[in-house]
Amino acid sequence: MSLIHLFRRCNQKCVFCSYPADAKAEGEGNIGSWLKEIAGMKPGLVQISGGEPLLADFGDLIKVITFCARTGRTVELQTNGVLIAGMKPAERAILVKAVHSAKGYFNFNFPAHNAALDFKITGIKGAFAARTKAVKKIISLGAQVRLTHVISELNCKKTACFAAFAAKKLTGLSWLQFSFIKGIGRAEGSRFTPEYHKAAPYLLKALDLCGKKGLKCDVDHIPPCFLGRHHAKNVDMAKMRAGIKGPHLDEKEKVPQCKGCGFFRLCPGPRKDYIAVHHSLRGRNQV
Repeated sequence: MSLIHLFRRCNQKCVFCSYPADAKAEGEGNIGSWLKEIAGMKPGLVQISGGEPLLADFGDLIKVITFCARTGRTVELQTNGVLIAGMKPAERAILVKAVHSAKGYFNFNFPAHNAALDFKITGIKGAFAARTKAVKKIISLGAQVRLTHVISELNCKKTACFAAFAAKKLTGLSWLQFSFIKGIGRAEGSRFTPEYHKAAPYLLKALDLCGKKGLKCDVDHIPPCFLGRHHAKNVDMAKMRAGIKGPHLDEKEKVPQCKGCGFFRLCPGPRKDYIAVHHSLRGRNQV
C-alpha cells in the first residue's frame, strides 16, 4: 500500500485532521511530479489523498487515476465528498469510470450523522448535505464506497447514531470504518482525543448495530482489548498475524499496561500520540 498527498489544501477545517496546516508547501506537486512519484511506488494499492484531492484540476486528477490503472495499480480515492456534490453528472460519471478502471473505490471521510454536529467538526456549513448527496450519487453510479468515520471527543457518544444513519440513508455502502482520531498534524496534542475506555461502549453499540443491519465494518487506531466481542474487527490484527510491516508499527507502541494482555502478539499497542495525551491505557479490558 502506498500513499500520495497531492497537496495540503483542503475545503474543510476538521478538528481531527492529521495532516499539517494548509498553507502551500514548498515544492508542492503538479501532474508531472505526481505521476513520477506514483511510478516509483511498489505495485498494489495507491491511496490518493490531500488535503482534498478534488481541489486538483479535474483533468489532472483523472490522469493520475488512469495512470494508476494503466500501470496495474489499484486506487483508493480519499475525499470529504463536498466537491463531488457540485459536479456535473458527466464529470461524476467520468470520475467513477476512472476509479473503476483502476479496480478501485472511493473513501469518503464522513464525520457526523447530522448537519449540526458535522459543522462543529468540519467548520463548514452545508458540508453535511453536500457529502450525503455525493455518497448517494457515487453509489448510484455503481462505485464501491467506503466511509471513514473518525471518532473524536465531539462525536464519540454518537457513534451508534452514525451507524444507524449510514445503514438507513446510505444504502449500498461497501463498508464502514470507525477510525479513532490521530493526534498528529493539525490535531497534535488534541483536546478532541477521548479516552479509549470512555469511547468504547458507544463504539461497541455501533458495531452491534452494523452487524444487525448487515453493514460490513472494521476499526482502526483503538486496540482490540477495548473492542470486547468485536476484537477481530481491529484492522491491525491481520497485519500482525501476517508479519506485515507498515505505519502501524511506527505510529503505535506497546506500553507497560499491555503486559499480560491476550492480544499482546496480535496488537502493535496504542498510538504514541494517544499516550502523549492520556499517558496510559486506563480502563482497558483484561483479555
